[in-house]
Amino acid sequence: MTNRNKSTLFFRFLLVGGSGFLIDAGITYLLSALGVSPWLARIPAIALAMAYTWAANRHFTYDVKTGRTAGEALRYTIVAAAMALLNYIFYFVLTSNGVWPVAAVTIATACQTILSFHLYRHIVFRKFQ
Repeated sequence: MTNRNKSTLFFRFLLVGGSGFLIDAGITYLLSALGVSPWLARIPAIALAMAYTWAANRHFTYDVKTGRTAGEALRYTIVAAAMALLNYIFYFVLTSNGVWPVAAVTIATACQTILSFHLYRHIVFRKFQ
């Protein structure tokens, strides 16, 4: 893969991640505004953002044309769960120290972006590049 292709891939990953972030932060904000604790609000926010980013990365970033496989689904679930846990830990630490929940989502997501890109690229969607 050329550097240009890697750059395009990463740019697409960032676009998908950015839109997934809007879903994540928006749901976190909405649920927090409705009185749900910031920590509990993260659970559905992460789950919905994860489902969206998997589908968008599969079709837009990695241009997967084949049907889903059980192996891909398992790899995706493992990587996504690990990244969600890492994100949630960052979020918990930040909000526990007084950081506004949406700012905490932003910081937590930024911290995991590069790692997520490489894990999805090399573990989940490796055969499609």
